[in-house]
Formats: sequence, structure tokens, C-alpha cells
Amino acid sequence: MGLVSILVLRRTAPHAGSEDPWQHHLHASQAAAVEALPNNVEVAMLKGHPMAFGYLPSAADPQQRVWLLHFDESYPFVRVVEELSDGKLTYMAADQIKIRLQPQVDVTELAPMLEALQLRLRNFNRKHHIAIVGVIDTQIDAVPRTLKAIQPWSELFVSADVDGIEFRSH
Repeated sequence: MGLVSILVLRRTAPHAGSEDPWQHHLHASQAAAVEALPNNVEVAMLKGHPMAFGYLPSAADPQQRVWLLHFDESYPFVRVVEELSDGKLTYMAADQIKIRLQPQVDVTELAPMLEALQLRLRNFNRKHHIAIVGVIDTQIDAVPRTLKAIQPWSELFVSADVDGIEFRSH
């Protein structure tokens, strides 16, 4: 019995210190301070659990309302952005961005950027030359800040954008 416990502990030990910051944020968040989603939000978004809410660029100069939602099923972390000027809603992954690399660039060439910004490569699609990269942190502005932070390495990619969510009805 003791040997099994030791083996289990040894197998899980390397992973114990590498908790996903989004999971930590989920456990630490309180939904009480979150405004309700807009009436015209996609119905699927109503199944999400609010993690955070805020105004961008700031509460003093609001141009966007932003919600971070967690879902038990499907994609776990979603960012909903409402443009206050026209009410337009956009939906995207809250914890990652999408980078389309230059055709001659190998994904390994992203290593200095990833290391400098403490970002993590989550996935790479060789066929489409697309890298999925985690964002800087778990704040409501993490996606745009990450997109801005990677600009000094823009010679490596054709485009960098949000990892948008499209709905079948559109």
C-alpha cells in the first residue's frame, strides 16, 4: 500500500507545481461583482459561469464591456466583448491567441518570444502554419495585451489575432 502511494506521488509530483493559471483564477473568482451579459448575447454564452468583468480601456473611459466566462463543457474559457459605441458583440478564447506564421518560419523560432514574454505554445497546426499561444495572464485585457506584446517579433508571422468563436447560426 505504501509503495503504491509513493509511486502515485512521484508520478504526480512534476505536475503539482504547474497548475494552469486559468484554473487557479477560476477557483479564486467571485461572480458577485459581475454585470449581467447583454440581452443580445448568443444563448450558448448563458451557460457560462462569470469569472470576471470590467471596462476597457478603463472604467473612467469605457469603450468596451468585457466578460470572462468559464464553461464546464466545450471550450472552457471565453471572452465576451461588447463595443459600447454600437453594441456589437465578439466572442473569443480568453486564454489564447492565434498566430499565423510566415511560410519560411519554423515554430521553434517562436522560442525567444515565448521565453521573453513567459508565454506557452499550446498547439501548432503544421498544415496551416498556425500556432496557438497562451496569453500573458488571466486579466480581462490579457488578449489585447498579449497581441501588443508580441509585435516586436512580427517578422515571424503573417498575422496575430484573437482565437475567435463562431456560432453555427451565423
